[in-house]
Amino acid sequence: MSEFNKLYEFINLAQKNRKYPTNTAHGRRAALKLFETVLHPDELEDLNLIEERMKEIYLSLISKHKDAFSIKSLNTYKGRLLKVIYDYKRYGGDHEAIARWEVKLRKHKDKNVLIKGNKDITISNISFPIHRHVHKIQISLESGENCSIELPKKITQEDISIITKIIGSLADR
Repeated sequence: MSEFNKLYEFINLAQKNRKYPTNTAHGRRAALKLFETVLHPDELEDLNLIEERMKEIYLSLISKHKDAFSIKSLNTYKGRLLKVIYDYKRYGGDHEAIARWEVKLRKHKDKNVLIKGNKDITISNISFPIHRHVHKIQISLESGENCSIELPKKITQEDISIITKIIGSLADR
């Protein structure tokens, strides 16, 4: 069995031992299958040779799959392959090493938080702010419309007379 095929077994073992999540294992297998199409038989036998010739291998991968994949995607697959080789060299030879392998958990970002930190003010402009310590009065008028009045809980007699005059001036129209 070639050393390259041992990478498939390593991915399966890492997935069973919960070192690779299912999606990660699937992505790494896809990278192996993709690179397998451009590797020479001597490269399939030696992972060090793959690492040494990665630039040339990557260029041949680009020329072969440039119509099917973007350069960014091919670069992602290259990173996945190199990560599998790194993990295999570090943990693949020793079962105790896999047992000691501590997986780094990623913190998932909240999708509602904006990346730049700027607040989205469009929603706050649409909705009314929530006021506390106020009296809210809603009156249905004869015309069928509603009138909403918000008054502070602590209001002076002078403030009441000013508000009354303002409302009275609207009635004079």
